[in-house]
Amino acid sequence: MKYLKVVLFTFNLLIWLAGCVVLAIGAWLLVEPSKGHLLNLFVTDATPHMTINLIAYSLLGLGLMVLTVGFFGCRVALHGNQCILATYISMLVALIVTETVTAAVGGLMTFRMVSGLEERLIGKLAQDYGHEPTSDIPFSHSLDFAQYKFNCCGIHGYGDYNGTAWWRDAQISGNRRQVPLTCCVLKNTEESNTGSPMSVVSRVLHKHTEKPWLNPKPKDEIACQVEDKEGHDGYRHKEGCLDKVTNWLQCESFTLVLLGMAMAGIQIFGIITSAFLCRTIRDMQVD
Repeated sequence: MKYLKVVLFTFNLLIWLAGCVVLAIGAWLLVEPSKGHLLNLFVTDATPHMTINLIAYSLLGLGLMVLTVGFFGCRVALHGNQCILATYISMLVALIVTETVTAAVGGLMTFRMVSGLEERLIGKLAQDYGHEPTSDIPFSHSLDFAQYKFNCCGIHGYGDYNGTAWWRDAQISGNRRQVPLTCCVLKNTEESNTGSPMSVVSRVLHKHTEKPWLNPKPKDEIACQVEDKEGHDGYRHKEGCLDKVTNWLQCESFTLVLLGMAMAGIQIFGIITSAFLCRTIRDMQVD
């Protein structure tokens, strides 16, 4: 029985650490706004930050539940009371059901967001991006952010801007831009640092609120806007953003589902160990 208690205590310690990870992810979502910018490309309603906050608070609540169960399990392992063990097993079962439902809902939401995304983005880019009378400002900022973060341009490529409302406005205004400045190779920041732990810590501690995707500074704007492919080579991003933002969403969703499955696996082992410990205690009482 001593070894069963040690094993149960160890796995509850793992459950407790997993709860800390879930709490950290939830807190990260609240302080890192880039996910809200990207989510706006997938959400038809203009409520991406509300969706992010809902996910973040759900993860915080789940993390607190996991921490509570893990702490309770450690006490169970130390005391080894049969009644408390039964309560603990019930808590683990309820937690596994919650995690399974959460993972299923997350997978369904991801599928619905990706479904029809290409046609929707192409339509919004053609009519709404940067066009003053009908400009969808959140969408325009989100696409600029995606282009800035992923080093991409347009939906399938930089040619998507030809003939759009934004492109026509540019020709009429006389600046003759072929692509937005966020499609250019920038000099005012490193795109790969966007959303990194260091950039978030810097922004929170030093109140660094610069948004380079709203004030892009190309390394060479003239070269970036050259129509000839060889002329803008090395100064303009050429890949489209569709695959990159889709892969981002799928990767984020897969990470959360994988974390949930790992936690469920640990908890199932905890249930098995608790059941053996409960049976051992009962047999000792009978003897």
